[in-house]
Amino acid sequence: MVTTWFLDDKPGSTPLWIVFWIYGVVASHLMFGAILLLFRSISTPLLAAVLLAFVLYTAWIMRTVWRNAFNVGNQVYGHMARALTVAWALNAVLVSGFLLLGHVGRVSLPI
Repeated sequence: MVTTWFLDDKPGSTPLWIVFWIYGVVASHLMFGAILLLFRSISTPLLAAVLLAFVLYTAWIMRTVWRNAFNVGNQVYGHMARALTVAWALNAVLVSGFLLLGHVGRVSLPI
């Protein structure tokens, strides 16, 4: 039997606001900001590794939000958090891919 740990809907023990706002929003934005600051100064293989780490972190956030979505008084917030996190994860994967492609095909800028 195949284990579906990534679809596990068992509740976690962390409050949703911590998982969503601190782990998800604040930490992800800080990591992405650091990626953008380093974009021009690091090699393509290193950027690929950093972007992969960011995408893996995003996957962990998505699972963590999914598990802790209903650790909140109003269940609507849990559904909203799940939907927003899935949208963020899709965006993070696409933007990471485009950043990597842009880095691979970069040209010298006159500035």
